[in-house]
Amino acid sequence: MDSVSFEEQATQLHDAHWNCCQAVLGCCCQKFHMEPETAFRLGAFFGGGMRCGEVCGAVTGALMALGLAYGDENNRASQKSHAFLKAFRDAYGHLECKELVAPPGMTKRQMCPVYINFAAKYLEDEFR
Repeated sequence: MDSVSFEEQATQLHDAHWNCCQAVLGCCCQKFHMEPETAFRLGAFFGGGMRCGEVCGAVTGALMALGLAYGDENNRASQKSHAFLKAFRDAYGHLECKELVAPPGMTKRQMCPVYINFAAKYLEDEFR
């Protein structure tokens, strides 16, 4: 997956049955010299909004990646997380899985790749 974009990597991981959080965090493995198995394990309970419809797994995966990049810089980490959360909320209206609504003709489950791609692209742009 070396020359593949974060979006493509995240899509491949999600297609391989990784949850939203795992797919988003997983697309950043190479950047952080992290084994994919580590991303898979860290994100295991964050898909489906922590498995109970709370914060979207794509959001938590992105926050984990931002934490890896900026977690040792408290003010910067806070700014980066708030910027991502605002961008996601502005794009989709909510952060919680149970509140995210699919447009007519699509199911909520069909929207997961949209949220994953948004988060992956945001991270790729952020880490350039």
